[in-house]
Amino acid sequence: MASSEKPTERALSFVRLPDRLDGWRVLALGGNAGEDYLTDIGASDFVSLERPSEEDAPEAGAFDLAICDCELECDAHPLAIYAWLRRALKPKGVLIAGSTVLPDPTRSRHARFLHAPDAGEASRWVPGRLAFRWMVEVSGFDVDGWLGERAELGKRTGLAHLQAKATDRTPALDLARQPLDR
Repeated sequence: MASSEKPTERALSFVRLPDRLDGWRVLALGGNAGEDYLTDIGASDFVSLERPSEEDAPEAGAFDLAICDCELECDAHPLAIYAWLRRALKPKGVLIAGSTVLPDPTRSRHARFLHAPDAGEASRWVPGRLAFRWMVEVSGFDVDGWLGERAELGKRTGLAHLQAKATDRTPALDLARQPLDR
């Protein structure tokens, strides 16, 4: 895949997938990034949603690949989106996720809530790279690796993409067993 100005399409050029995706079903959140490329290599069904919702919730285990290109930093509960994606994927499904991240590597374990600049706009949640990885992992995924040139991962652009696979373990974030007031 050729280099692209669109960050998610650029990340797809680094994805480790089989040569052919014959019969694969793809779910894309936040746009249709990579649809032409993925259908050219055999993906049979491409479903694109702007935002996840319980009304549009796909059948559990219905997809082989999920691409999350929506602006999670504007969502009050970004972990809920990853849990929603985990339910949509087959047991060994693949997730390609992107997020705005804090570019400072010393803040990798942290996340910041940035107040909305104007009335009516959403506040933003911006994780460091490690916090972003942990968010994906506690939602029921094993991270396979970061996508992109090692030298550019989140440093200049403040964007990072990763590839993960769904696991059979129960997501680690269970507030009934791990209360926040500890």
